[in-house]
Amino acid sequence: MKPGETFSRVGAGVAVLAGLLLGTGPAAPALEYQNGDFQGTVGGSAELKMPVRFEPGTVKEVPSFTGTLKLEASFAEHLTFHCNLEAGYDGAARAPKNERVLLGFDRVYPSTDRYVQVPEAYLTLALASFDLRVGIQKFSWGTLDQFNPTDNVSPLDLRHLLDVSSTMERKIGVPAVRATYLFSPIDLNVEAIWLPFLVPYRLPDPDDRWYPPLLQTPRAVEIPPDVFGVALPPVSIRQYNDEARLPARTLGHSEFGVRVSRTFGSLDLGASFFNGYDRMPVVEGQGTATASVSLAPPDLLLSYDLHLLPLLRRVQIYGADMACSWRSFTFRAEGAYSKGRYFNVGLNAMADILSELELPSPSQIAVSRSRTGVDLSFPFSPTIAYQKDFLSVGLGVDYQWGNHLITVQTIGNQILDYRGEPLVYEEFEIMVVLGLHSRFLEDTLQVESGLVLNPMEKLVLSRTEATYAVTDAFSVGASLLLLDGEAQSPLGQFRRNDQCSLFMKYHF
Repeated sequence: MKPGETFSRVGAGVAVLAGLLLGTGPAAPALEYQNGDFQGTVGGSAELKMPVRFEPGTVKEVPSFTGTLKLEASFAEHLTFHCNLEAGYDGAARAPKNERVLLGFDRVYPSTDRYVQVPEAYLTLALASFDLRVGIQKFSWGTLDQFNPTDNVSPLDLRHLLDVSSTMERKIGVPAVRATYLFSPIDLNVEAIWLPFLVPYRLPDPDDRWYPPLLQTPRAVEIPPDVFGVALPPVSIRQYNDEARLPARTLGHSEFGVRVSRTFGSLDLGASFFNGYDRMPVVEGQGTATASVSLAPPDLLLSYDLHLLPLLRRVQIYGADMACSWRSFTFRAEGAYSKGRYFNVGLNAMADILSELELPSPSQIAVSRSRTGVDLSFPFSPTIAYQKDFLSVGLGVDYQWGNHLITVQTIGNQILDYRGEPLVYEEFEIMVVLGLHSRFLEDTLQVESGLVLNPMEKLVLSRTEATYAVTDAFSVGASLLLLDGEAQSPLGQFRRNDQCSLFMKYHF
């Protein structure tokens, strides 16, 4: 898309939003309709958001526009319908390659700026002790905030990563069947979820602001002379991010989860199990090494074409969670054991990865003629992901003090069978998460602040968002993101992405 077209689309979004705001007064009520047993409401919102980067050398984004439409309908006493529609222009997509506007369920790299999606659309049958929900849904398990070890059912949209205020915004709605049943004699609640096929997570393109730097290879690397016993010229590297090879949509590749919970006075206890595909982004590498031998003049050029593919593997996750209230305090805890999860190494260490290369047998070498000599090529797929069992445990406490909610959480992560591999994650990590949610001026001003600390990675992440309601329908706000940490870490790799974002939103 040409730059002029980009700004014309953003300008159109501004014009639409401005038109909605010209007569802004009291909140416009949602459209309501009732006829016999049928009752329906229609509402929505329009939002304009402009990120402002702090470091000039980082990727720049243009303003984004988002429009949402929310429908609620009740057909009878026990049957309801809920639907969210969303459309807009995503200014974070720098060089979109996909002309398809509808965000479907089959792409890890949507690679589009103009989009339409259906985050949620489901029917609910609610009876006395049994609920059945069928359609596109999002799921939330666990009791902690932001970092939930047991919350593994919904895939995530990571194209904006830290520039999103809530975990629910990152989640992708998936086709699913959800059933809950309350065993009244013992007050035991059972929730069962079935997902008929895999919906993968979404990642930004390599040119976008939130693409992980640790999954970007250098353009050229030097191979130490002691690897092959001879000095070699630098190896030029070309990286390709291929789309995922999704499993067939058959019953054998479907996913399911179950959670049981019970309340004892002020104490809530839960246990869960999920059998499906891992929601954590991991890639595998498949490549071809080429030696180009020139005869006139004599020369040797080395190159490596690396194709990165999302590594989609099944995991089994066993979880437990707890919440208990006492006076103005709420205590929370949850933990999960993941069996068979994969972890990547950083691709910035490509020189070490290529040192694993072994000279192939003659049958593996393909010989082709070039303009100045011959090319000798052979496949080389490096090991850049390792399978590990993983344990994550979190503890938290909330304190309500007037119009202020203070939260403190600690998350401990342990790779159980670590054998010294150069993984992006440390063998053992501890994160401390502090949060403050405050309301001022008769609830017209809301401020949310969060601080994440990880001493193992020297990580300090701060995000603050303030929203002011000018009227019941129109609000404006700003968010500030500051981040520092080791470059060789999951969050520290984005340490150059400090920024603020300005936004305004209209509800109808």
